[in-house]
Amino acid sequence: MPTAVRNLSPEVRSRFVSDLGFVVDYLNEGNFEGRKGQRILHGEALCEMMEALTGDTRFTALIEELQSRQEKGEGIVMCEYIDMLEARGEERGEERGMIKGENRLATLLTKLYSLGRDEDARLALDDRQVRLRLYEELCIG
Repeated sequence: MPTAVRNLSPEVRSRFVSDLGFVVDYLNEGNFEGRKGQRILHGEALCEMMEALTGDTRFTALIEELQSRQEKGEGIVMCEYIDMLEARGEERGEERGMIKGENRLATLLTKLYSLGRDEDARLALDDRQVRLRLYEELCIG
């Protein structure tokens, strides 16, 4: 990216009143704070450009929902889209956390049963503190 685009003054950037304003602000500030209330006009093109410039696939993760809303005549401002992306990220994080927790518990129970520690396995299911102690004791990260 040419350095000139990354070093535009706020005054010059304020002249970009369409979606390109999001791009120049992001390249200069790393965020969209100054344009949170600005309506996105060409969602697909903007999101694809942001992904291409940054390598961040979150920009296009919800492009279908953005397009659907725009086709219905619903406007969307950047802060709404960012909120949608954050919510999706939180959802994915929760999903990953649940899977990791289930795998961790399964590993603990498998080890306990293989060691003939059936009573500890039962206690681990009923008591979080026992479970945490056993994770540490058996080196289960």
